[in-house]
Amino acid sequence: MRSLRLASLLGVTMLVFGAGAALSAPAQEVVFTSNQFTPVTEQEWARNTLLPKFTEETGIRVQFTTENEGPYVDRLLAEIKAGKGTIDVTGTLHGIFPVFIASNAIADMTPVQQRLDARRDRTFFPDLLKVSKMEGIQAFVPWMQATYLIAARKDALKYFPAGRDPMRMTYDDLLQWGESIKKATGQRRIGFPAGPRGLYGRFLHGYVYPSFTGSQVKRFKSAEAVEMWRYLRHLWGVTHPSSFTYEFMAQPLLLGEVWVAWDHIARILPALQERPNDFVVLPSPAGPKGRSFLSVIVGLGIPKTADNPDLGERLIEYLTRPSTQVITAQGVAFFPVSPEAAKAAPTGGLKVVADGVSAQAGAPDGRTALLPVGLGARTGEFVPLYVDTFRRVAIQGEDIQKVLADQGAKLDELYRATNAPCAPPDPPQRPCVPD
Repeated sequence: MRSLRLASLLGVTMLVFGAGAALSAPAQEVVFTSNQFTPVTEQEWARNTLLPKFTEETGIRVQFTTENEGPYVDRLLAEIKAGKGTIDVTGTLHGIFPVFIASNAIADMTPVQQRLDARRDRTFFPDLLKVSKMEGIQAFVPWMQATYLIAARKDALKYFPAGRDPMRMTYDDLLQWGESIKKATGQRRIGFPAGPRGLYGRFLHGYVYPSFTGSQVKRFKSAEAVEMWRYLRHLWGVTHPSSFTYEFMAQPLLLGEVWVAWDHIARILPALQERPNDFVVLPSPAGPKGRSFLSVIVGLGIPKTADNPDLGERLIEYLTRPSTQVITAQGVAFFPVSPEAAKAAPTGGLKVVADGVSAQAGAPDGRTALLPVGLGARTGEFVPLYVDTFRRVAIQGEDIQKVLADQGAKLDELYRATNAPCAPPDPPQRPCVPD
């Protein structure tokens, strides 16, 4: 009897300790780092809105850390150097992944991409997948993008060139549109953010240059570039003179000062949210070399030292769902990388922009241009070279070929000094110097 009681006591004790161990076992946790969502409001949104839905569904907690680029990169590379890491998944700009690849820090995401494709509930815009491949591997899965588009008042469409489709607009169409508006109203109603903090420089290097020459840098001094600058002189003749002061195009659109405006989607969105029924969003125009557009692509990768790569993959699956991409667009104005997400967007201003982003990214003649990489501390010199070229050519009327020779020499020196590679659509040459 004593032995039986002892056995029973031991059994109860083991059950109690076993239950306690089960109750005290740590919940699964995935560590997610990024250099996105750094503003406090965006951090709160990510922690309180975006990521809790994943935890509710899976029971997996997310430890999310966002830092500025320097500390963010240093942390991941330190783990790689130590040969042991805590980061399970990381999200950053396309231009940061070459740094990680150079340190052999990121796993090839091809198997993850293949498993996502097999789910058949999402596809990715082909150009975005194309630029995710670097140095023989797929460095990241596309996560979200920011870009620039044209927003126009619907009542301005009656001046669009007859028989032409605004959703397939060319640069010639845009010029004729501005000329028709000017002829009918006596006003210059095309608008660009060419003020001190405006983003017109992005239009120059990421939109018109690749659309006319097929290149951002290599063909900077080409014959096609000369024709492009002649075109811009004409376009500026139908551009609102206050464009020199515009920095955000939402307000000029709402006030009716401009009827057709090009800008970053986040800077146009307030006008569309306030009066979604008054505006249409159009893909950026096409030139002789295609419909180039600048995409700020953010991707998701798994470090080679990840403790829980399987949990990292589950988080990537969640973040790239069409429904999650819609939530992301609503929260931080980063837009989808999948056409299915655009279809799932709600009505209103967000829907108007999502449709425009989808039409641009999915255009058959689309050419994705990416921000320059590898310029280091001299990155801030790149855009002003294009803006100064515009000022000298289109405003001051200087000889185009002479200006391109002067500015091309500065671009050549910048790239040779930094040994920086070309960014798409230029071929991946290093250093990326003008021909």
